[in-house]
Amino acid sequence: MAIYSLFAGILDYPAQPIAQVVNDCSAELAIDCPEARQHLTAFLEGIAGKSLGQLQEIYTNAFDLRPDCTPNLGYHLFGDDGRRGLFLAELKGRMESSGIAPGCELPDHISLLLRYMQQNEQERCAVIEDCMLPAVSRMADVLDSSENPYKHALRALLSLLQRQREGANEADEAMKV
Repeated sequence: MAIYSLFAGILDYPAQPIAQVVNDCSAELAIDCPEARQHLTAFLEGIAGKSLGQLQEIYTNAFDLRPDCTPNLGYHLFGDDGRRGLFLAELKGRMESSGIAPGCELPDHISLLLRYMQQNEQERCAVIEDCMLPAVSRMADVLDSSENPYKHALRALLSLLQRQREGANEADEAMKV
């Protein structure tokens, strides 16, 4: 299941129309996470008929013009504290060893972390618990009061992450029995 890569395509700065990526992601979620699929349907409705330029503007308004909703998750976790620098350095090394090139983005960009999670199943639970859930939750809370359709994309991802955490916790409990 390439669900994290699909979400990375949705939450990266749009370089092309993303409706097909949203549809593919929604299809992946149909059985396992219907609440996430509902949020993606609302996101798709919010971006319907938008040109690439308009979609880029919507993205910029959601993430780049709002420091409280930056797609750089380390900021949500550490603020401007020096620990963020350590976090970035560690992520950069891990991503490079996984063959993920950050390009012009910092390694804590949400789309890069989603791609990292896709490739590194053994670290996925820790990344979800320690990084993704707290940061994406804050981002979604910030956008909830706006009309920006990206709030639905974040809520969809948050639903999936919560479902993944619940599944991991259930598996842990089953192993104890």
